[in-house]
Amino acid sequence: MEKNKGRKSDRTESGAGVEGDICWGRNPVLSLLEENPERCMKVLLSKSVQPHIKNKIISLCREKSVIFQNVEGAALDRLTGGENHQGVAAYAARMKLWETEELLASLPQPPAPAMILLCDHIQDPHNLGAVIRSAEAAGASAVMIPKRGGCLPTGTVVKTSAGAALRLPLAVTGNVSQTIRLLQEAGFWVTGLAMDGRETLFKEDMPPRSVIVVGAEGEGLGTAAAKACDDIRFIPMRGTTGSLNASVAAGIAMFEWSRSQAAKKQ
Repeated sequence: MEKNKGRKSDRTESGAGVEGDICWGRNPVLSLLEENPERCMKVLLSKSVQPHIKNKIISLCREKSVIFQNVEGAALDRLTGGENHQGVAAYAARMKLWETEELLASLPQPPAPAMILLCDHIQDPHNLGAVIRSAEAAGASAVMIPKRGGCLPTGTVVKTSAGAALRLPLAVTGNVSQTIRLLQEAGFWVTGLAMDGRETLFKEDMPPRSVIVVGAEGEGLGTAAAKACDDIRFIPMRGTTGSLNASVAAGIAMFEWSRSQAAKKQ
């Protein structure tokens, strides 16, 4: 894919809820899917794409587990600023996105401590960036995000994370509750954060190998994700605010895990 052709940065598709690097045109998008599928977050196709090209792109998307969406040509016109997009465009991440199995294989083996933050459909790229920044500072091994229904790692996320998104492994998941079960099978204790949690976050230390699950802004943990967790904890508050920002709650929990691990070494 040519470096300066068919690419823009930090443009937004109206109503798509995705923001980041964009490439367009048949060959650039095909190259992205064939050579760097781990960076391809989403492909947009219009009715004007020739059938044999469209079928090839869709086939590659399915093979590489990349989301694709049919849109009106006018949406691509707006997205690319009127460039000759040939009916196809793609959002590309600026960093490698790991698969769950690949990530697990890269982690320190038990009994070495390891902490993963799992985001249950965080919507705001600034929140996701703040979460990733805190995760790196707290010593997390990785941050995991769903492929659908939440914010994806884009230029805004990288900027808000102060570059941590380029240093800390980010993994994408297909289904949050299924991912929780996979992590449990790998020996992790999974703690969800929710205002109606069973116990305070500070009642007892989290295990050395822990996953912390934080829910979406306003909605909190999804029902399926909450049921799959080993434990649900809440963060006690003294003021009258109803709930904490998702990134703040995640930061408190991650640093509580970090504190407990440091205490065990003393």
